[in-house]
Amino acid sequence: MTGARIGAEALYARVSEHAAALGVALSPEELAGLAVRGDMGEGELAALEAVFSHLADKRHDQVIGTLLKLSRLLQRAPKTFEGFDFGRIRGRDAAALRTLPALSNLHARKNLAFIGPGGIGKTHLAQAHGRECCLAGYKTYYLKATELRDKLKRASESGSTSRAVASLVKPSCLIVDEVGRCTFDKACTDLFFDVVDRRYEKECPNTMILTSNTPTNNWASSSPATTRCCARSTGCSTARRCS
Repeated sequence: MTGARIGAEALYARVSEHAAALGVALSPEELAGLAVRGDMGEGELAALEAVFSHLADKRHDQVIGTLLKLSRLLQRAPKTFEGFDFGRIRGRDAAALRTLPALSNLHARKNLAFIGPGGIGKTHLAQAHGRECCLAGYKTYYLKATELRDKLKRASESGSTSRAVASLVKPSCLIVDEVGRCTFDKACTDLFFDVVDRRYEKECPNTMILTSNTPTNNWASSSPATTRCCARSTGCSTARRCS
């Protein structure tokens, strides 16, 4: 009898969790009351769980699909950690790179900088990290540094800087690719560091990823938010500065 009672309580709890995933508040106690009033037996409750489980999974897949679409990451032949050969990585950052799939930097609210010569997989790792964030339910946004520069420039010229900065603060994972391939003027640099500062003020999990071939001649290298390495977590806070 005790085992049956525990099994029923676990079933009520599972249905309640599935309902919560659908945005429906249904406590185990309320479900138990419904079962009593509706003369639901074990079979009916199991069927109810199957329906709620299916709907919860369907909603989850829809949410993940939307996150991936809005992220601007590649949808065809996406970059994944499974598709990256970690075995070819050598040096002091090899261990750090292999821990990327755990998303520890996201939850520790630390930034990442992928810096090195072309063709070593910086963009692959950045996009794979962003995709993993989406699959975990976190909003991600990917753009190239030239796109970021143009976005900030347009915002500065149109007087819509607050909106532009807010759109870059909101994603849990912000990826700026090919940082070393464009030049930022003072206004754009100031806006970028406004983004960095405001992201650091967020209490929820977040991280920013920068990739660059040339860490010595762009604003990324002058910021405490990044560091010259292949992949290393760093502190997020930064003082506003420009070159």
